[in-house]
Amino acid sequence: MTGTHSGRAFYAGLLEALTEIMGSAKGYLRDHGAMVAMLSTQVGTEMGLSKAECSQLFFASVLSDMGMVGLAEDSWENPVPELPPEVRERVEKHPERSEQRLRHIPHLEELVPLVRHHHEWWDGSGYPDGLQGDAIPLGAQILRTCDTVVALGQQRPQRSPLTRSQIIEVLERGVGREFGPGVAGTVLRLQRARDIPGFEHSAFRHKILKAAEHVLPNEVSPLSGDQLLMIVSNLIDAKDPTTGGHSRRVAELSVAVAEQLGQDARFKETLRYSGYLHDLGKLAVPLRVLTKPGELDDEDFDYIRAHPSHGADILENIPSLQHLTTGARYHHERWDGSGYPEGLSGDHIPVVAQILAVCDSYDAMTSARSYRDSRGHPWAVAELARCTGVHFAPNVVDAFMAVPEDRFAAARAEPKMGRDPFAREASSVRQRTTRGVTQQSSAG
Repeated sequence: MTGTHSGRAFYAGLLEALTEIMGSAKGYLRDHGAMVAMLSTQVGTEMGLSKAECSQLFFASVLSDMGMVGLAEDSWENPVPELPPEVRERVEKHPERSEQRLRHIPHLEELVPLVRHHHEWWDGSGYPDGLQGDAIPLGAQILRTCDTVVALGQQRPQRSPLTRSQIIEVLERGVGREFGPGVAGTVLRLQRARDIPGFEHSAFRHKILKAAEHVLPNEVSPLSGDQLLMIVSNLIDAKDPTTGGHSRRVAELSVAVAEQLGQDARFKETLRYSGYLHDLGKLAVPLRVLTKPGELDDEDFDYIRAHPSHGADILENIPSLQHLTTGARYHHERWDGSGYPEGLSGDHIPVVAQILAVCDSYDAMTSARSYRDSRGHPWAVAELARCTGVHFAPNVVDAFMAVPEDRFAAARAEPKMGRDPFAREASSVRQRTTRGVTQQSSAG
Protein backbone atom coordinates (compact mmCIF):
# COMPACT_ATOMS: atom_id res chain seq x y z
CA MET A 1 0.00 0.00 0.00
CA THR A 2 1.18 3.51 -0.69
CA GLY A 3 0.30 7.09 0.07
CA THR A 4 -2.90 7.84 1.97
CA HIS A 5 -4.08 4.26 1.50
CA SER A 6 -1.45 2.86 3.84
CA GLY A 7 -0.38 2.91 7.44
CA ARG A 8 -2.13 3.56 10.70
CA ALA A 9 -4.99 5.70 9.36
CA PHE A 10 -6.02 3.08 6.78
CA TYR A 11 -5.74 0.29 9.36
CA ALA A 12 -7.77 2.25 11.91
CA GLY A 13 -10.38 2.83 9.20
CA LEU A 14 -10.60 -0.90 8.56
CA LEU A 15 -11.09 -1.50 12.29
CA GLU A 16 -13.91 1.03 12.24
CA ALA A 17 -15.46 -0.73 9.23
CA LEU A 18 -15.14 -4.02 11.10
CA THR A 19 -17.13 -2.64 14.03
CA GLU A 20 -19.83 -1.52 11.58
CA ILE A 21 -19.84 -4.97 10.00
CA MET A 22 -20.40 -6.61 13.36
CA GLY A 23 -23.43 -4.39 13.94
CA SER A 24 -24.86 -4.89 10.46
CA ALA A 25 -24.48 -8.66 10.66
CA LYS A 26 -26.47 -9.22 13.83
CA GLY A 27 -30.04 -8.43 12.86
CA TYR A 28 -32.12 -7.27 15.80
CA LEU A 29 -28.92 -7.17 17.91
CA ARG A 30 -27.72 -4.27 15.72
CA ASP A 31 -26.17 -2.06 18.44
CA HIS A 32 -25.54 -4.70 21.06
CA GLY A 33 -21.77 -4.98 20.62
CA ALA A 34 -21.33 -1.22 20.46
CA MET A 35 -23.33 -0.73 23.66
CA VAL A 36 -21.31 -3.44 25.43
CA ALA A 37 -18.09 -1.74 24.29
CA MET A 38 -19.12 1.62 25.71
CA LEU A 39 -20.24 0.17 29.04
CA SER A 40 -17.20 -2.13 29.34
CA THR A 41 -14.74 0.73 28.94
CA GLN A 42 -16.67 2.78 31.50
CA VAL A 43 -16.45 -0.09 33.98
CA GLY A 44 -12.78 -0.66 33.14
CA THR A 45 -12.01 2.99 33.85
CA GLU A 46 -13.87 2.79 37.19
CA MET A 47 -11.79 -0.27 38.12
CA GLY A 48 -8.51 1.48 37.38
CA LEU A 49 -7.58 -0.07 34.05
CA SER A 50 -5.14 1.94 31.94
CA LYS A 51 -6.22 3.71 28.77
CA ALA A 52 -4.50 1.00 26.73
CA GLU A 53 -6.31 -1.75 28.64
CA CYS A 54 -9.65 0.02 28.26
CA SER A 55 -9.01 0.40 24.53
CA GLN A 56 -8.27 -3.31 24.26
CA LEU A 57 -11.47 -4.01 26.17
CA PHE A 58 -13.39 -1.73 23.80
CA PHE A 59 -12.34 -3.63 20.68
CA ALA A 60 -12.69 -7.00 22.41
CA SER A 61 -16.30 -6.11 23.22
CA VAL A 62 -17.07 -5.32 19.60
CA LEU A 63 -15.15 -8.24 18.08
CA SER A 64 -16.03 -10.94 20.61
CA ASP A 65 -18.95 -12.03 18.43
CA MET A 66 -17.01 -12.23 15.13
CA GLY A 67 -17.49 -15.97 15.28
CA MET A 68 -21.25 -15.50 15.11
CA VAL A 69 -21.14 -14.20 11.53
CA GLY A 70 -22.15 -17.05 9.23
CA LEU A 71 -23.04 -19.23 12.21
CA ALA A 72 -26.65 -18.53 13.20
CA GLU A 73 -27.80 -15.47 11.26
CA ASP A 74 -31.28 -16.82 10.74
CA SER A 75 -31.84 -17.02 14.49
CA TRP A 76 -31.02 -13.32 14.93
CA GLU A 77 -32.98 -12.11 11.91
CA ASN A 78 -36.03 -14.27 12.65
CA PRO A 79 -35.89 -14.52 16.45
CA VAL A 80 -37.77 -17.13 18.43
CA PRO A 81 -38.45 -17.18 22.19
CA GLU A 82 -35.88 -19.92 22.74
CA LEU A 83 -33.05 -21.17 20.54
CA PRO A 84 -33.36 -24.81 19.45
CA PRO A 85 -30.74 -27.11 21.05
CA GLU A 86 -28.77 -27.56 17.81
CA VAL A 87 -28.58 -23.79 17.32
CA ARG A 88 -27.56 -23.27 20.94
CA GLU A 89 -24.80 -25.82 20.46
CA ARG A 90 -23.50 -23.87 17.46
CA VAL A 91 -23.77 -20.55 19.29
CA GLU A 92 -21.57 -21.86 22.10
CA LYS A 93 -18.76 -22.33 19.58
CA HIS A 94 -18.55 -18.64 18.80
CA PRO A 95 -15.91 -17.58 21.39
CA GLU A 96 -13.44 -20.06 19.89
CA ARG A 97 -14.34 -19.07 16.34
CA SER A 98 -13.93 -15.40 17.25
CA GLU A 99 -10.55 -16.17 18.79
CA GLN A 100 -9.35 -17.94 15.65
CA ARG A 101 -10.32 -15.00 13.48
CA LEU A 102 -8.73 -12.54 15.89
CA ARG A 103 -5.41 -14.40 15.81
CA HIS A 104 -5.09 -13.41 12.14
CA ILE A 105 -5.44 -9.68 12.90
CA PRO A 106 -2.08 -8.00 13.59
CA HIS A 107 -1.74 -5.73 16.65
CA LEU A 108 -4.78 -7.19 18.42
CA GLU A 109 -3.06 -10.23 19.95
CA GLU A 110 -3.68 -9.05 23.53
CA LEU A 111 -7.42 -9.20 22.92
CA VAL A 112 -7.38 -12.98 22.45
CA PRO A 113 -7.90 -14.00 26.12
CA LEU A 114 -10.71 -11.49 26.54
CA VAL A 115 -12.53 -12.75 23.46
CA ARG A 116 -12.03 -16.46 24.12
CA HIS A 117 -13.23 -16.23 27.72
CA HIS A 118 -16.08 -13.72 27.54
CA HIS A 119 -18.64 -16.46 28.29
CA GLU A 120 -16.84 -17.99 31.26
CA TRP A 121 -18.76 -17.85 34.56
CA TRP A 122 -17.25 -17.12 37.97
CA ASP A 123 -18.38 -20.52 39.31
CA GLY A 124 -16.79 -22.44 36.42
CA SER A 125 -20.02 -23.33 34.61
CA GLY A 126 -19.37 -21.19 31.52
CA TYR A 127 -17.69 -21.99 28.20
CA PRO A 128 -15.50 -22.82 26.33
CA ASP A 129 -12.95 -23.81 29.03
CA GLY A 130 -14.88 -23.80 32.29
CA LEU A 131 -12.49 -21.33 33.92
CA GLN A 132 -13.33 -20.33 37.47
CA GLY A 133 -12.82 -17.27 39.64
CA ASP A 134 -9.75 -15.15 39.09
CA ALA A 135 -8.48 -17.61 36.48
CA ILE A 136 -10.82 -15.70 34.17
CA PRO A 137 -9.01 -12.58 32.82
CA LEU A 138 -10.36 -9.40 34.38
CA GLY A 139 -11.25 -7.95 30.98
CA ALA A 140 -13.27 -11.06 30.16
CA GLN A 141 -15.08 -10.77 33.51
CA ILE A 142 -16.00 -7.18 32.69
CA LEU A 143 -17.13 -8.15 29.21
CA ARG A 144 -19.30 -11.01 30.53
CA THR A 145 -21.01 -8.76 33.07
CA CYS A 146 -21.57 -5.83 30.71
CA ASP A 147 -22.80 -8.16 27.95
CA THR A 148 -25.48 -9.41 30.35
CA VAL A 149 -26.47 -5.93 31.54
CA VAL A 150 -26.86 -4.62 28.00
CA ALA A 151 -28.82 -7.70 26.90
CA LEU A 152 -31.20 -7.38 29.84
CA GLY A 153 -31.91 -3.78 28.93
CA GLN A 154 -32.78 -4.64 25.32
CA GLN A 155 -35.96 -6.00 23.75
CA ARG A 156 -35.92 -9.75 23.22
CA PRO A 157 -38.40 -12.09 21.51
CA GLN A 158 -39.47 -13.61 24.81
CA ARG A 159 -39.58 -10.44 26.93
CA SER A 160 -39.60 -6.67 27.11
CA PRO A 161 -36.52 -4.74 28.25
CA LEU A 162 -35.91 -5.07 31.98
CA THR A 163 -36.06 -2.01 34.19
CA ARG A 164 -33.01 -0.70 36.05
CA SER A 165 -34.23 -2.23 39.33
CA GLN A 166 -34.83 -5.60 37.64
CA ILE A 167 -31.33 -5.54 36.15
CA ILE A 168 -29.91 -4.82 39.61
CA GLU A 169 -31.79 -7.83 41.00
CA VAL A 170 -30.33 -10.10 38.30
CA LEU A 171 -26.82 -8.84 39.01
CA GLU A 172 -27.22 -9.35 42.75
CA ARG A 173 -28.41 -12.93 42.25
CA GLY A 174 -25.53 -13.64 39.88
CA VAL A 175 -22.68 -12.43 42.12
CA GLY A 176 -20.34 -15.35 42.83
CA ARG A 177 -22.11 -17.51 40.26
CA GLU A 178 -22.00 -15.81 36.85
CA PHE A 179 -20.25 -12.60 37.85
CA GLY A 180 -17.07 -11.88 39.77
CA PRO A 181 -17.72 -9.92 43.00
CA GLY A 182 -15.36 -7.05 42.11
CA VAL A 183 -16.77 -6.43 38.65
CA ALA A 184 -20.37 -6.94 39.70
CA GLY A 185 -19.88 -4.54 42.61
CA THR A 186 -18.62 -1.83 40.25
CA VAL A 187 -21.49 -2.31 37.80
CA LEU A 188 -24.05 -2.35 40.63
CA ARG A 189 -22.67 0.90 41.99
CA LEU A 190 -22.98 2.54 38.57
CA GLN A 191 -26.51 1.19 38.16
CA ARG A 192 -27.68 2.37 41.58
CA ALA A 193 -26.16 5.81 41.00
CA ARG A 194 -27.82 5.99 37.56
CA ASP A 195 -24.33 6.69 36.22
CA ILE A 196 -24.70 4.75 32.96
CA PRO A 197 -25.45 7.15 30.09
CA GLY A 198 -27.62 6.28 27.13
CA PHE A 199 -26.01 5.02 23.95
CA GLU A 200 -25.17 7.54 21.20
CA HIS A 201 -23.66 6.61 17.83
CA SER A 202 -21.59 9.78 17.67
CA ALA A 203 -19.95 9.04 21.02
CA PHE A 204 -19.29 5.47 19.93
CA ARG A 205 -17.58 6.54 16.71
CA HIS A 206 -15.39 9.00 18.62
CA LYS A 207 -14.47 6.18 21.01
CA ILE A 208 -13.40 3.95 18.11
CA LEU A 209 -10.90 6.54 16.95
CA LYS A 210 -9.55 7.20 20.45
CA ALA A 211 -9.25 3.48 21.22
CA ALA A 212 -7.32 2.86 18.00
CA GLU A 213 -4.72 5.39 19.13
CA HIS A 214 -3.93 3.24 22.16
CA VAL A 215 -4.11 -0.14 20.41
CA LEU A 216 -2.20 0.51 17.17
CA PRO A 217 1.48 1.36 16.79
CA ASN A 218 2.48 4.63 15.12
CA GLU A 219 3.62 2.74 12.03
CA VAL A 220 1.44 -0.03 10.57
CA SER A 221 2.94 -2.11 7.77
CA PRO A 222 1.19 -2.67 4.43
CA LEU A 223 1.18 -6.42 5.16
CA SER A 224 -0.76 -5.81 8.38
CA GLY A 225 -3.34 -3.80 6.46
CA ASP A 226 -3.70 -6.56 3.89
CA GLN A 227 -4.25 -9.17 6.60
CA LEU A 228 -6.98 -7.11 8.22
CA LEU A 229 -8.53 -6.43 4.82
CA MET A 230 -8.71 -10.20 4.28
CA ILE A 231 -10.46 -10.70 7.62
CA VAL A 232 -13.00 -8.00 6.81
CA SER A 233 -13.75 -9.47 3.39
CA ASN A 234 -14.05 -12.98 4.85
CA LEU A 235 -16.66 -11.72 7.29
CA ILE A 236 -18.57 -10.06 4.45
CA ASP A 237 -18.53 -13.29 2.45
CA ALA A 238 -19.43 -15.38 5.52
CA LYS A 239 -22.95 -13.90 5.58
CA ASP A 240 -23.74 -16.27 2.70
CA PRO A 241 -21.27 -19.16 3.04
CA THR A 242 -21.72 -20.21 -0.59
CA THR A 243 -19.80 -17.07 -1.63
CA GLY A 244 -16.57 -17.71 0.28
CA GLY A 245 -13.60 -15.90 -1.29
CA HIS A 246 -15.82 -13.85 -3.61
CA SER A 247 -14.56 -10.43 -2.52
CA ARG A 248 -10.90 -11.40 -2.84
CA ARG A 249 -11.40 -12.88 -6.32
CA VAL A 250 -13.27 -9.79 -7.51
CA ALA A 251 -10.43 -7.63 -6.19
CA GLU A 252 -7.69 -9.62 -7.90
CA LEU A 253 -9.50 -9.91 -11.25
CA SER A 254 -10.37 -6.21 -11.20
CA VAL A 255 -6.70 -5.29 -10.88
CA ALA A 256 -5.89 -7.59 -13.81
CA VAL A 257 -8.51 -5.80 -15.93
CA ALA A 258 -7.15 -2.39 -14.88
CA GLU A 259 -3.71 -3.46 -16.07
CA GLN A 260 -5.13 -4.26 -19.49
CA LEU A 261 -6.68 -0.78 -19.55
CA GLY A 262 -3.33 0.83 -18.72
CA GLN A 263 -4.44 2.30 -15.39
CA ASP A 264 -1.79 3.63 -13.01
CA ALA A 265 -0.69 2.16 -9.67
CA ARG A 266 -2.84 4.45 -7.54
CA PHE A 267 -5.99 3.56 -9.48
CA LYS A 268 -5.21 -0.16 -9.22
CA GLU A 269 -4.66 0.15 -5.49
CA THR A 270 -8.01 1.86 -4.98
CA LEU A 271 -9.68 -0.72 -7.21
CA ARG A 272 -8.18 -3.62 -5.29
CA TYR A 273 -9.40 -2.37 -1.92
CA SER A 274 -12.76 -1.50 -3.45
CA GLY A 275 -13.05 -5.09 -4.64
CA TYR A 276 -12.47 -6.41 -1.14
CA LEU A 277 -15.11 -4.10 0.34
CA HIS A 278 -17.62 -3.73 -2.51
CA ASP A 279 -20.22 -5.97 -0.81
CA LEU A 280 -19.88 -4.40 2.64
CA GLY A 281 -23.58 -3.55 2.61
CA LYS A 282 -24.62 -7.18 2.17
CA LEU A 283 -24.25 -7.68 5.92
CA ALA A 284 -27.54 -5.77 6.29
CA VAL A 285 -29.41 -8.00 3.79
CA PRO A 286 -31.48 -10.62 5.65
CA LEU A 287 -30.29 -14.17 5.23
CA ARG A 288 -33.80 -15.20 4.15
CA VAL A 289 -33.31 -12.98 1.09
CA LEU A 290 -29.79 -14.15 0.26
CA THR A 291 -30.84 -17.81 0.53
CA LYS A 292 -34.48 -17.62 -0.53
CA PRO A 293 -35.69 -20.51 -2.69
CA GLY A 294 -37.25 -19.45 -5.96
CA GLU A 295 -37.77 -16.00 -7.39
CA LEU A 296 -37.15 -12.84 -5.38
CA ASP A 297 -40.20 -10.64 -4.87
CA ASP A 298 -40.26 -6.83 -4.84
CA GLU A 299 -39.57 -6.60 -1.11
CA ASP A 300 -36.59 -8.92 -1.46
CA PHE A 301 -35.19 -6.85 -4.31
CA ASP A 302 -35.54 -3.72 -2.18
CA TYR A 303 -33.07 -5.27 0.26
CA ILE A 304 -30.71 -6.30 -2.54
CA ARG A 305 -30.87 -2.89 -4.21
CA ALA A 306 -30.09 -1.19 -0.90
CA HIS A 307 -26.82 -2.99 -0.21
CA PRO A 308 -24.55 -0.83 -2.44
CA SER A 309 -25.78 2.37 -0.79
CA HIS A 310 -25.57 0.88 2.69
CA GLY A 311 -21.96 -0.19 2.17
CA ALA A 312 -21.04 3.13 0.58
CA ASP A 313 -22.58 5.06 3.48
CA ILE A 314 -20.36 3.15 5.92
CA LEU A 315 -17.24 3.91 3.89
CA GLU A 316 -18.25 7.55 3.37
CA ASN A 317 -18.25 8.10 7.13
CA ILE A 318 -14.71 6.74 7.59
CA PRO A 319 -12.19 9.37 6.41
CA SER A 320 -9.38 6.96 5.49
CA LEU A 321 -11.78 4.76 3.48
CA GLN A 322 -13.79 7.44 1.68
CA HIS A 323 -11.86 6.85 -1.55
CA LEU A 324 -13.47 3.37 -1.72
CA THR A 325 -17.04 4.69 -1.64
CA THR A 326 -17.47 4.92 -5.43
CA GLY A 327 -16.91 1.24 -6.10
CA ALA A 328 -19.23 0.12 -3.34
CA ARG A 329 -22.05 2.46 -4.37
CA TYR A 330 -22.04 1.94 -8.15
CA HIS A 331 -20.90 -1.64 -8.82
CA HIS A 332 -24.47 -2.67 -9.73
CA GLU A 333 -25.09 0.10 -12.23
CA ARG A 334 -25.56 -1.08 -15.84
CA TRP A 335 -24.35 0.41 -19.09
CA ASP A 336 -27.92 0.87 -20.39
CA GLY A 337 -29.08 2.63 -17.20
CA SER A 338 -31.18 -0.24 -15.84
CA GLY A 339 -29.00 -0.87 -12.79
CA TYR A 340 -29.13 0.46 -9.23
CA PRO A 341 -29.03 2.41 -6.97
CA GLU A 342 -29.12 5.54 -9.18
CA GLY A 343 -29.70 4.21 -12.72
CA LEU A 344 -26.47 5.68 -14.08
CA SER A 345 -25.65 4.81 -17.70
CA GLY A 346 -22.65 4.70 -20.02
CA ASP A 347 -19.64 6.75 -19.04
CA HIS A 348 -21.60 8.36 -16.22
CA ILE A 349 -20.75 5.16 -14.34
CA PRO A 350 -17.31 5.60 -12.70
CA VAL A 351 -14.61 3.40 -14.26
CA VAL A 352 -13.90 1.70 -10.93
CA ALA A 353 -17.52 0.56 -10.79
CA GLN A 354 -17.55 -0.47 -14.47
CA ILE A 355 -14.65 -2.85 -13.80
CA LEU A 356 -16.11 -4.19 -10.55
CA ALA A 357 -19.44 -4.89 -12.29
CA VAL A 358 -17.82 -7.18 -14.85
CA CYS A 359 -15.61 -9.03 -12.38
CA ASP A 360 -18.39 -9.34 -9.79
CA SER A 361 -20.75 -10.91 -12.34
CA TYR A 362 -18.06 -13.22 -13.71
CA ASP A 363 -17.23 -14.57 -10.26
CA ALA A 364 -20.91 -15.05 -9.42
CA MET A 365 -21.36 -17.12 -12.60
CA THR A 366 -18.19 -19.21 -12.16
CA SER A 367 -18.68 -19.96 -8.47
CA ALA A 368 -20.60 -23.01 -7.26
CA ARG A 369 -23.83 -22.40 -5.40
CA SER A 370 -25.93 -24.74 -3.28
CA TYR A 371 -28.52 -24.85 -6.08
CA ARG A 372 -26.11 -25.31 -9.02
CA ASP A 373 -22.55 -26.10 -10.04
CA SER A 374 -20.17 -23.51 -11.45
CA ARG A 375 -21.19 -22.30 -14.92
CA GLY A 376 -17.59 -22.52 -16.02
CA HIS A 377 -15.27 -19.98 -17.63
CA PRO A 378 -16.40 -20.46 -21.28
CA TRP A 379 -20.07 -20.06 -20.41
CA ALA A 380 -19.40 -16.98 -18.26
CA VAL A 381 -17.30 -15.12 -20.83
CA ALA A 382 -19.94 -15.86 -23.48
CA GLU A 383 -22.55 -14.32 -21.16
CA LEU A 384 -20.36 -11.27 -20.60
CA ALA A 385 -19.99 -10.87 -24.35
CA ARG A 386 -23.75 -11.20 -24.85
CA CYS A 387 -24.41 -8.47 -22.29
CA THR A 388 -21.75 -6.07 -23.59
CA GLY A 389 -23.22 -2.63 -24.19
CA VAL A 390 -26.32 -3.60 -22.19
CA HIS A 391 -25.10 -4.50 -18.71
CA PHE A 392 -21.37 -3.90 -19.14
CA ALA A 393 -19.00 -1.31 -20.60
CA PRO A 394 -17.71 -2.61 -23.95
CA ASN A 395 -14.08 -1.57 -23.40
CA VAL A 396 -14.06 -3.17 -19.94
CA VAL A 397 -15.36 -6.47 -21.31
CA ASP A 398 -12.70 -6.32 -24.05
CA ALA A 399 -10.03 -5.78 -21.39
CA PHE A 400 -11.45 -8.64 -19.32
CA MET A 401 -11.23 -10.97 -22.34
CA ALA A 402 -7.56 -10.01 -22.72
CA VAL A 403 -6.59 -10.97 -19.15
CA PRO A 404 -4.01 -13.82 -19.27
CA GLU A 405 -5.15 -17.23 -18.05
CA ASP A 406 -2.58 -17.26 -15.26
CA ARG A 407 -4.33 -14.28 -13.64
CA PHE A 408 -7.57 -16.28 -13.43
CA ALA A 409 -5.64 -19.15 -11.88
CA ALA A 410 -4.05 -16.78 -9.36
CA ALA A 411 -7.43 -15.36 -8.40
CA ARG A 412 -8.79 -18.87 -7.82
CA ALA A 413 -5.78 -19.89 -5.70
CA GLU A 414 -5.98 -19.79 -1.92
CA PRO A 415 -4.33 -16.71 -0.36
CA LYS A 416 -1.14 -17.06 1.66
CA MET A 417 -2.94 -16.62 4.97
CA GLY A 418 -5.12 -19.56 4.00
CA ARG A 419 -8.76 -20.27 3.38
CA ASP A 420 -11.22 -18.85 5.85
CA PRO A 421 -12.07 -21.97 7.90
CA PHE A 422 -15.62 -20.80 8.66
CA ALA A 423 -16.85 -19.53 5.31
CA ARG A 424 -18.66 -22.71 4.28
CA GLU A 425 -19.48 -24.26 7.64
CA ALA A 426 -23.24 -23.90 7.34
CA SER A 427 -23.59 -24.41 3.59
CA SER A 428 -24.89 -27.96 3.90
CA VAL A 429 -28.08 -26.76 5.59
CA ARG A 430 -28.81 -23.93 3.13
CA GLN A 431 -30.93 -24.70 0.12
CA ARG A 432 -31.49 -22.35 -2.81
CA THR A 433 -32.99 -22.73 -6.24
CA THR A 434 -32.00 -21.15 -9.54
CA ARG A 435 -33.09 -17.52 -9.90
CA GLY A 436 -31.92 -16.99 -13.47
CA VAL A 437 -28.70 -15.52 -14.79
CA THR A 438 -29.71 -11.87 -14.39
CA GLN A 439 -30.73 -12.25 -10.75
CA GLN A 440 -27.63 -14.29 -9.89
CA SER A 441 -25.37 -11.67 -11.42
CA SER A 442 -27.19 -8.85 -9.67
CA ALA A 443 -26.89 -10.50 -6.27
CA GLY A 444 -23.33 -11.71 -6.90
